[in-house]
Amino acid sequence: MGGGELALILVAVLTGGLIKSITGMGLPIIAIPVISLFVDPATAIAVLALPNSLQNLTIAVRHRSHVSDTRGLALFCATGIVGAGAGTLTLGVVPERVTLSILLVAVVAYLAQALTHPDLQVPDRLVARLTPITGAVAGVFQGAVGISGPIVGSWHHGLRLTREAFVLSVTTVFLLTGGTQLVVLGVRGDIADVWAPSLLVAAVVLTTVPIGARLRHRLSGPRFNAMVLTLIAASCVGLALEVAGI
Repeated sequence: MGGGELALILVAVLTGGLIKSITGMGLPIIAIPVISLFVDPATAIAVLALPNSLQNLTIAVRHRSHVSDTRGLALFCATGIVGAGAGTLTLGVVPERVTLSILLVAVVAYLAQALTHPDLQVPDRLVARLTPITGAVAGVFQGAVGISGPIVGSWHHGLRLTREAFVLSVTTVFLLTGGTQLVVLGVRGDIADVWAPSLLVAAVVLTTVPIGARLRHRLSGPRFNAMVLTLIAASCVGLALEVAGI
């Protein structure tokens, strides 16, 4: 791999890490496709597993004082873990393209509502009922196809949390799901050959956390929401490409 390729990967990692440090989302969406241009996707996922988990942990710890501003986070995570176990059992049973198509339709529908009704918010009377269901659904998709970000991001965006509470919520969920993925990859030996690049990427990613926090404080509420919706839309593009087999 030449200097140009390494520079491109570095730019992708820095960009994804910075956006994630600002919004709580973005590193895998941006970095994995670029890394996959030079290695197979499985290796790209393995390389990014540790950096992503460490960044989620660091961001969540930095924002732990905002836990009182979250809504139903513990219940969402608990049912998400159960859903992930159930979703794993569907591997090989339900075609992946069918599962991804359902996810794509659901997230596009939310995006359409969010864009046409900017003040859209999950009604308070429904939050308690829908939190465990949405958490379980996110877990099922994570277990079945390894993707839950669009649901996690859409749900917590719909709760209209403060910026810090949103970031804490999504990084906590991603920490649990990503941590589980990291353990599985470690047990299978998928990380054994990528420790060096993984640690290097982790070092780069972690430098963006304090920078992202400072930039977030300078963003107005509407701009922060626009960034989150842009990332959800980007994940939809990725899902569409997966469904199309591209």
